[in-house]
Amino acid sequence: MTERIGVALSGGADSALAAWKLSAQGYDVFGLHLLLTRSAESEQLVRHTAETAGRLGIRLEVLDAADSFAARVIAPFCAEYGAGRTPNPCVTCNREIKFDLLLKAALERGADRLATGHYARVGTYGGRPALLRAADRNADQSYFLYAIDAAVLDRLVLPLGEVSRRDVRAWAREQGLVSGKSSQDICFLGGRDLHSFVSQHIPIAPGEVVDVQGGVRGRHRGLAYYTVGQRHGLGIALGTPAYVVYLDSLNNRVVIGEDGDLLCEAAHLRDVRWHVPPQGETFRAEARVRYRAQAVAASVSLAATGATVRFEQPQRAVAPGQSVVLYNNDVVLGGGVVVHTVTEAPDGH
Repeated sequence: MTERIGVALSGGADSALAAWKLSAQGYDVFGLHLLLTRSAESEQLVRHTAETAGRLGIRLEVLDAADSFAARVIAPFCAEYGAGRTPNPCVTCNREIKFDLLLKAALERGADRLATGHYARVGTYGGRPALLRAADRNADQSYFLYAIDAAVLDRLVLPLGEVSRRDVRAWAREQGLVSGKSSQDICFLGGRDLHSFVSQHIPIAPGEVVDVQGGVRGRHRGLAYYTVGQRHGLGIALGTPAYVVYLDSLNNRVVIGEDGDLLCEAAHLRDVRWHVPPQGETFRAEARVRYRAQAVAASVSLAATGATVRFEQPQRAVAPGQSVVLYNNDVVLGGGVVVHTVTEAPDGH
């Protein structure tokens, strides 16, 4: 009997090629598209996705997840920004929405497994399923997948894990499968400015801008308009470059300093999720502090409330709210959300 696989079709080339590959390999493939917002743009994306499914010769079902997405991704995202943190909505969406709803829908429709167009791999480590980095390191998206339920890996297929993004793009053009827009880092913005979007969803209060010594240097528009590492748009002339080094939500202050004040020696993590159970209270790993960052050697110490990651090389502009993902070579060990950091400055945050 032919194995049946549900493929998450986003409307872009990556998921289309994932479906095309599986169909070419003889699997019984059908498409699932998640409607995450109700807008003219999302309606257009549904039409693009339906057109792609038609070219592939597969059936498509649209799943309305807009209400869940608004409640479980957009609302917490805006609240985190308002509290001076820098969340990653893709990590939250993959954990809370996409893989939960898509896998459930695929299984209900008789599928054995779920496939997506992510650049990552599923392998084994220690005799159990493991999430691995993609063969194309420049396209690797394992960072965004670290928080999905480990049980999902038993049912997950990632057809693009072994191929390069360049080859996928060329392949897509040859097959005439490029439709819809390329995916964005934050899909629900729809071209809108991030900070303006957040300010429309939560109350914004202006406050003081202070330097790392506590001296008042000006006023800010609201914490949601600033991110750690930001240099431009501060509205303050100090004669030397100034950067946002910390957002003090308790006192509603934006703290600014020099570039060196952004260097971080360690990060304390909460909401830690493990794909590979730690083998001790302290261990070595490679840590990735953001999607495009290079993984660096680090020491990880477990605690009742999470874990502390101490970097061999100080990392720049690590912000509370963002995720740190831990690796052993290509294997994703796990990761967590930054609560606070330890900087090289004496008054580390």
